Amino acid sequence: MFFRFNRILNIERSRAISMKKRAEAIQIKFLTLFKNLSLRWKIFFIVLLNVVSLLLFSFIGFTILSKTYNELLYRSIAGNLSFSANTISTNLKDVERLSSIILSTSSIQTSLSAIHESEDAVVRSNANRSINTALSSYYETFRQNGVSYIVLFNDNFSNATNWAAYEKTDREFIDHALQNAELGDGAVSWTTGGGSTSGLFLGRNIRKIEGLDFSTIGRLLIYVDTDRLINTINRSFQTFDTGYYILADGPDTIYASSGLSKDLVNRTLLLEDDTYQTLQADNHTYFAVSSKIPYYDWRYISLIPFDSIIHSIGRSAKIILGIMVLGILTALVLTQWLIYSILRHFNALIVKMDVFSKNELTLEQSAYDYSTRNDEVGRLHQRFDRMATRIRTLVDTNYKNELLRKEAQIKALESQINPHFLYNTLESINWRAKASKNAEISMMAESLGTLLRSTLSNHESLVELDYELELVRAYITIQKIRFEDRLDFLSLVDDDLHHILMPPLTIQPLIENAIRYGMEEMTETCHIELLVRHESDQVLIRVKNNGSVFEDHLLEKLKSREKQPNGFGIGLMNIDQRIRLLFGDAYGLELNNEDDCATADIHIPFQVKEN
Repeated sequence: MFFRFNRILNIERSRAISMKKRAEAIQIKFLTLFKNLSLRWKIFFIVLLNVVSLLLFSFIGFTILSKTYNELLYRSIAGNLSFSANTISTNLKDVERLSSIILSTSSIQTSLSAIHESEDAVVRSNANRSINTALSSYYETFRQNGVSYIVLFNDNFSNATNWAAYEKTDREFIDHALQNAELGDGAVSWTTGGGSTSGLFLGRNIRKIEGLDFSTIGRLLIYVDTDRLINTINRSFQTFDTGYYILADGPDTIYASSGLSKDLVNRTLLLEDDTYQTLQADNHTYFAVSSKIPYYDWRYISLIPFDSIIHSIGRSAKIILGIMVLGILTALVLTQWLIYSILRHFNALIVKMDVFSKNELTLEQSAYDYSTRNDEVGRLHQRFDRMATRIRTLVDTNYKNELLRKEAQIKALESQINPHFLYNTLESINWRAKASKNAEISMMAESLGTLLRSTLSNHESLVELDYELELVRAYITIQKIRFEDRLDFLSLVDDDLHHILMPPLTIQPLIENAIRYGMEEMTETCHIELLVRHESDQVLIRVKNNGSVFEDHLLEKLKSREKQPNGFGIGLMNIDQRIRLLFGDAYGLELNNEDDCATADIHIPFQVKEN
């Protein structure tokens, strides 16, 4: 069982991985397709996506607006319906109060007792007249509460305030109301017509109060015309021109406005309390709102014809949709025009590039003047034109320089005869000096030959420190013979630095400068110190001499052309530039003054030649 579960789990995992890979492949394919589209179609699809998004959000907004309108409509109708329900409840309570007044009126109590106890026709006639007078008075007072008529029954006859209306009332409805009054045993009982008639009966048994007899001496029915009551109440604050109302006790309909089909009434009764719904019936749409009649727990439902509202909303939706479609089409047309107006300048740049690359660096002359434009397109054209002009200048310059370089190479080959002849001559002088036992001339010739040989034979960008020190020793030998005791030279080199790499002819020019300016400024001994020291991952080469000092910020002034360089200045800049080009801006030459001595510091990285 466990292995079977594991197998199913592995299958599902493999299926999930396969689906993920398939989705990633589709995504990559879509992205690749989009990347390979032309700029025109990319911009078009971006605009189209924005337009579709705008359309979608507009539809959502219209839906929310419609829902909000329905909510506002519901609140408006619910507010009116609640007020109407409270008014109906108040009127029904007034009718109940009327029944209590009639039951307790002394003239009615006396007249009913007389009719019940006396056989005298005159007494009964007077009692009948007294009852009619009292009922007519109460009827006029409570008529605005929806009371259609009042009827009072006794053992011998009946009294009614409106016999015509009473005669039109269904007899079964009256009998049902009398039965409910009998069952109520003096309490208020309401009887509905079950939808067959738009009215309510309030029924009560009348008991004799005198002597606390409480025997039944009559029955009271008050007929409430619900159609007149509801229409009168809603007419005063009705928001809409037409409206339908339903009054129901549970599943039983008490009242329904004329014009409503039985099917619509039954469907409306399924609506929950304190909610709203749109109903379709008889080719019409209704907005139904349900409420309650306070104290009676009867349902009170309002139906507002929604056809005109839906028609208005639909017409507005069509107008909005038409405007949106027109706006979308206009946006797409304008987008195409804008894309063309922008891309034609890019296409012109592409054509210009093709012509420049194919036709021997010829710059295509455009009919449009881009030199006055400050947007991105104008800057692209301007920079390409400047770049193309610079390339043409560089090509022309390099071509000329190449010709000059070849000419210089030829002249250099020709001029190599003279240095070699000079070197051979120095060798001859050296041998003749040795033969004549003149050591000084021999040393000078040999040292000068070493300098000349090193200069002619070395063409490397980096040499070892020992090579530089050999040049320095040869140069110092010549100068010591020249200046004798006036020149004192001291060399201090760390033992592990003899094979570090550095640019050639870096130290010797600084030694030459120290001798030249130190000897010129004084007649005493010129002390020159060469220090080569290892500092962390760097090497410090210091040439220090007395008898002269550097001008403040000399190197910076030479670089900024504030001071025009002479032969020595050019040499200093040459040393600094070569070091920076080879090793970076963190290294180079520094000129300082220390204790009335000129100090030239060279910083280079600790770097040895790989075997």
